Amino acid sequence: MLNKRKKEDIAPIEFEKKVIESSDIAKDLEEIACAHHIEVRTLDYKIISYKTYYKKIGSPRYRELKEIDREKFFKKENILNPELEILQKLKVEVYKRNSSRFPIKIVIGGNKSLTKVVATIKMQEKVNYFDGLEREILSEIDKKKAKLKILLGCFDGDLRSEIKKLVSSIRVNKKIEKNVTIVLCQAYEMKKHTVGEIFYKFREKEEDSGQRVDHSNKGFMHTIKEGDVIIEVLQPKEGSVGRDCRGNLIALKEVELSNEIPEIKASEDIECKELEDKIVYIANRSGFINETKPNEFEISDEMIVNEVSFRTTGSIEAGSDKDIKIDIKCNDSMSDAIGAGVHIETSEVKAEGNVGNGAVVKAKVIEIGGQTHQSAKLYGGDVSVNLHKGFVDGENITIDLLDGGKVVGDVVRIKKASGGEIEAREVYIETVLSNVTVYASHYIELNKVEGTGNKFIIDAKAQRGFKEKVETIKAGISAVKSNMEKITKKIKQIKAKIYNEKETTIKIHERIIELRAGGTKPPASLVTKMRENQNRIKEHNLLLKELKDARMENETLAEDLTNLQSSVFDAKVINNSTWREFNEVIFRIIEPPISASHLLKDGEIAHEITLKAAEDGEFILNRKG
Repeated sequence: MLNKRKKEDIAPIEFEKKVIESSDIAKDLEEIACAHHIEVRTLDYKIISYKTYYKKIGSPRYRELKEIDREKFFKKENILNPELEILQKLKVEVYKRNSSRFPIKIVIGGNKSLTKVVATIKMQEKVNYFDGLEREILSEIDKKKAKLKILLGCFDGDLRSEIKKLVSSIRVNKKIEKNVTIVLCQAYEMKKHTVGEIFYKFREKEEDSGQRVDHSNKGFMHTIKEGDVIIEVLQPKEGSVGRDCRGNLIALKEVELSNEIPEIKASEDIECKELEDKIVYIANRSGFINETKPNEFEISDEMIVNEVSFRTTGSIEAGSDKDIKIDIKCNDSMSDAIGAGVHIETSEVKAEGNVGNGAVVKAKVIEIGGQTHQSAKLYGGDVSVNLHKGFVDGENITIDLLDGGKVVGDVVRIKKASGGEIEAREVYIETVLSNVTVYASHYIELNKVEGTGNKFIIDAKAQRGFKEKVETIKAGISAVKSNMEKITKKIKQIKAKIYNEKETTIKIHERIIELRAGGTKPPASLVTKMRENQNRIKEHNLLLKELKDARMENETLAEDLTNLQSSVFDAKVINNSTWREFNEVIFRIIEPPISASHLLKDGEIAHEITLKAAEDGEFILNRKG
């Protein structure tokens, strides 16, 4: 058996140059290199000319595309004809590559379907301009396109004008300042068939794929707001073939188009709009989406259910800004009207039953006919609860029985309190049992005290938003003081200038009077100098007024802060019955930070308790009754 000779052992055949006609330049270069026993990388080429041919499938021969027919030929309706075949042949001179490379780096890339091909011309600090540079760049691009079998002179859009702009920039700047991307070919992408489909947008829940999904917040009751797209119907639509930058047809996959789209019936609260490729249904008002029958929809602003739980409705988060009401009618005292872990946020919630473990309710109006679990939380404006064991934060709060719960509000009214903690501006309790702690900034009124271990504390900090109010006032005082410092500094500067130029100003004034008395018009320079001084005095007076206003504003803010902190001196604790022993009344002063307290005796009559300052500077509780 004869051993095959290695490629490097075969002597190369002399090659200088050769003119060929090619429709696949990369393949032809390989063949020339192989025939002459040389590396293909040692070959280069230039395009002398090219011709484009076309025919219909089944025709025996191609026809040459004439220049006069080019515009008509490349119209969309013709180029996307599935029967059309395109071929391009190039006349190319192949020669041995010299050592020099093209002075500008050009990288070509395309999308997966090769319907778009771009060239990236790399940033370069130094580029020598010469008269034929534009032509050379276009020639280099054509060479790269030809090697990739990209059609020349087809689908190339604004290529020439973009290269012209680039060359103009090189001529001025002698460099390529940044990477430049130019579209070399923009053909036609294949458009897939669109299958008819309904998207129920109101059922879609937005989820951040980068975060863990909280399944406790999934909802089955769908709330929408005015302007929301609630349903989208995608009409079935036939696609179209494409053609890539090589002139090849991109065939369309056959898909069965479904026309079986159910009819949507919507109430007058839902607007139907027909767009180019779809129909959209838009909510005209906020509320709940009700599907009264399959694909029959209406919007309502009130929902009546037996319970709100993960099993039935899921969490309902409509937002308290929407006028949407939820009425929960749960007649079973052993089960929860608002289930464990459920979140409700809407404008009004009425529940005849209980609020379960970890449930959260936020609304302008909340009415709970049952009891709240120890870990349940209510946030609202007007809140009423039958039996409260959890947490509530609201403006006006009414509770029948407080049993160890926490209450934060503006005005709190409780029929009976047994344990628990209250913070509010005003607190009214009909019957106090034992172990209740009340913090109030302005007023506490008790009708009957029956138990012991209760504390009634007057503290300015008990009012809602106290910390925020103090911070706002202090920030205002700080801003006013800073402004006063700037004004004072400017006043001193202007005052010093007025004083330093006083004698000069008097002389200028006298000279102007003297000239006018003699019938001579004073020089413009003197008049300008006089006006500058007058304007300076005017600005000084305006700044004085501004400083006065700032001082008044500072005094008002300081007074507001004092009043906010000193509400304790106007506060009262009222008891319309006799006191029981081991109950305590405390008044807390913020500045200085001290407390005045009194431990009540059994049977003691102290109808009204207030705080007053004694002559020795001490603070004592004044008990009337």
